[in-house]
Amino acid sequence: MEINSLANKLVALLREKKFIEAQEELFSEDAITQEPEKFKERSVKGRDAIIQKEKRFLKAVKEWIRFEVSDPIVSQNYFSITMYTEVELINNQKILLDEIIIYEVNNGLIIKEQFFYS
Repeated sequence: MEINSLANKLVALLREKKFIEAQEELFSEDAITQEPEKFKERSVKGRDAIIQKEKRFLKAVKEWIRFEVSDPIVSQNYFSITMYTEVELINNQKILLDEIIIYEVNNGLIIKEQFFYS
């Protein structure tokens, strides 16, 4: 898949909160996801492991308060988006993430996603 199409497809799926579908369809089998240093699961390798990590997060969400995904900015083999997420977890903790995510693409699939937030 051409990178502009891939980036737009990812954004469309994310906006519908179809996170697992996006990972299954658009991530390479050996993709890597990397969180900031403070996150306990800083780096995860492999599409299956990334999907399991996503499922754990989604299972912990009680309520989506606000969720926004920007249009992608594309440059050769990379694209980036901003994502704003405000959720309440099942333990009643509220989480707010205002992040930039950079994706690396090879052979029409995402091979790396890296999250930047504080």
